[in-house]
Amino acid sequence: MDTLAEKLAYLVPTSLDDIIKVNRDRLQLYLSTTEELEALRCETPSKPVKATISAWSFITLNYSEVKKKAIVLAGFNQDQHCTWMTSAVTGIDGNRVTTYSGSLYEFVGDSTTDVDLLHVCAMLHRWGIGPLFGVTHIFY
Repeated sequence: MDTLAEKLAYLVPTSLDDIIKVNRDRLQLYLSTTEELEALRCETPSKPVKATISAWSFITLNYSEVKKKAIVLAGFNQDQHCTWMTSAVTGIDGNRVTTYSGSLYEFVGDSTTDVDLLHVCAMLHRWGIGPLFGVTHIFY
């Protein structure tokens, strides 16, 4: 990598898989499979919805070292008008999800494979795991 353009191209991810730059054997990011989502099907509690998410995707963080997976919901928060990513999803009931933090979200419209990769980078750093996996440091 000699030129500035090459260095920038390396830093800006082009796919979920490209976000992880080091220790790739320990963490994989990918769009969740139908089987992974089916395993989370359950009844969600009746409580207020924290936000409505459109242009959504479920993303799996597969921590192979500890044989653990976390699935998050990413998309556009219609209530706050910004890109959003939830904590780990603990249950899916129709078009609603509960999360590890106790929030209830509703997802609407169609799913997308066009994930805001820079937001995923920012969240991995916010959660404290970005540096361990060489994730480009994005913050806002």
